[in-house]
This record gives sequence, structure tokens and C-alpha cells, in this order.
Amino acid sequence: MTGSTAVLAVVASEAPDPESVSPGLWGFLVVFVLAIVVWLLMRNMTGRLRRLRFREEERQRREAAKRDSSKRDSSKRDDDEPPAPGPGH
Repeated sequence: MTGSTAVLAVVASEAPDPESVSPGLWGFLVVFVLAIVVWLLMRNMTGRLRRLRFREEERQRREAAKRDSSKRDSSKRDDDEPPAPGPGH
């Protein structure tokens, strides 16, 4: 028998009673800490997604305002220019 096989044989023969094994306080603490970490991550992600959505809406508003102002500027220039002579002139 090799050393690792001997250790496995000893550990297998000393298996605890399945009825008496429980996660205990450490198991509860690990699950509790993981739950808090997941909650904090979700809260952070929600905030970042809201900011991202807000920035995208602001960018769209600025682009729409820029388009409207450029349309107004081009319509003012068209009003200032004399009409082009038509085919009959």
C-alpha cells in the first residue's frame, strides 16, 4: 500500500455518523456572509445600470437638441437666400 492509499483507508474507516454531522455555526456564517456579498453586488449593479441608462438618455436628448438646432439654422439660411430661378425664368 502506498502512503496516500493508507491515509484514505484510515479516513474511510473513521467516517462520522451522518446523523450527527451538521454545518454548525461556521456553515451558517459562511452562507450569511455570501448572502450579504451577493446583496451588495446586486445593489451596486443596479446603481450602475441606472446611471448607464440615465447617461444614454442624456446623450440622446443632446443629439436631438443638436439636430433641432441644426435644422433651425439651415431653415434660417434657406429663408435668407433668394429663391433659385425656376425652369421658366
